[in-house]
Amino acid sequence: MVLMEPHFDWTESVAERKIQEAMEAGEFDNLPGKGKPLDLDVNPFEPAHLRAVNRLLKNSRALPDWLQMQKDIEHEIALLATGKERTLRSLRHATNASSRHRIAERFRGEYREKLDVINTLILKYNFIVPEGARRPFVPRNIAREMAALNGELGMRGEG
Repeated sequence: MVLMEPHFDWTESVAERKIQEAMEAGEFDNLPGKGKPLDLDVNPFEPAHLRAVNRLLKNSRALPDWLQMQKDIEHEIALLATGKERTLRSLRHATNASSRHRIAERFRGEYREKLDVINTLILKYNFIVPEGARRPFVPRNIAREMAALNGELGMRGEG
């Protein structure tokens, strides 16, 4: 049996010791800004030409385009679901086949348009969102979603 020793980095130990010795000797006592809060509003990675614009956006509580688009996608998806539920409820209460067909056809068109809007938003979002902030939005498969909707609406073979 081979015993594994825990990882030990001697440079880390030396560095920690040197920092501790410097602290004890008071070498960090007269640094500029000591005892004052950090200014966390300054982003050292932000390009200088965007600072004023970003400050204005932050102060006005505006969201970056990609974050607003993320909210819009979530909102459109929720509207799609509530619209489907409302339509299915209307179909259950429809008095004859003609009105059921009219309700279903109208909603199919609306549903298809909403799917197109959602897919457009998702594609734009995926293009502009920063890599580390990306949410897993995948464009909708319109043919599959329409087939599933047709099944729920009781319409077979209509694409």
